Amino acid sequence: MGSHFGSYLQFAKVKRGKKSPKFKMVDAEAVKKICDIYDWDGKGELDLFFLGDVMYALGMNTTKKVCVGLGQTDEEGKKFAKFDDIVEKVNAAKVAPDSSGTYHDYVELLKLYDKNNNGTMMLAELENILANLGDEIPKEDVQKLFAELCDPEDEDGFFPYMPFVDRLTGKA
Repeated sequence: MGSHFGSYLQFAKVKRGKKSPKFKMVDAEAVKKICDIYDWDGKGELDLFFLGDVMYALGMNTTKKVCVGLGQTDEEGKKFAKFDDIVEKVNAAKVAPDSSGTYHDYVELLKLYDKNNNGTMMLAELENILANLGDEIPKEDVQKLFAELCDPEDEDGFFPYMPFVDRLTGKA
C-alpha cells in the first residue's frame, strides 16, 4: 500500500474511532530513521525540500501550507535542518491548526464537480483529482480507497459524494 493511501486511510480510521484520536509526541527515533533515508551525504541533516515526505512516511496527512510554514522549500539543496530539529517540526505539525483539510473543505471541493447539482459527481473525476492533482496518490491506491469509502457508481459513472466525504472524515 502506498504511503499516501495509508495516510488517508489512517486519517479516516482515526476519525471513525478505530484508532485513538489522542495526539502524542512523535517517536523521535522513527522520525530520525526516516530522515536518515533522505540524508544522502550522511551529515545528520535533512534537506527541507523533503519535509513533507517525512510527514507522509510517518502516516501524517499534513498540508503543504503547514510544511512550508515549518520551513519546507521548493527546491532541493536550499535549506537543511538537523534531525532533532525535524523531530520538533513534526511535533509542531501534529498540533498545528488547519494541518489537514476540514469536512467543509472536502464538501466544497466536490461540489465544484457536481454538474447536476444533485449531490453526485463522476467517479472518474474524483479519481483524477486524487491521482493527478496536489499530493498525487497512485491509481491502485485510489482504487483501494474507492472500494472502502465510495458507493458504487451508476450507469452514467456518477456516485453520491457525500457518503464518501462522511466516511473519509468519520461522520458516517
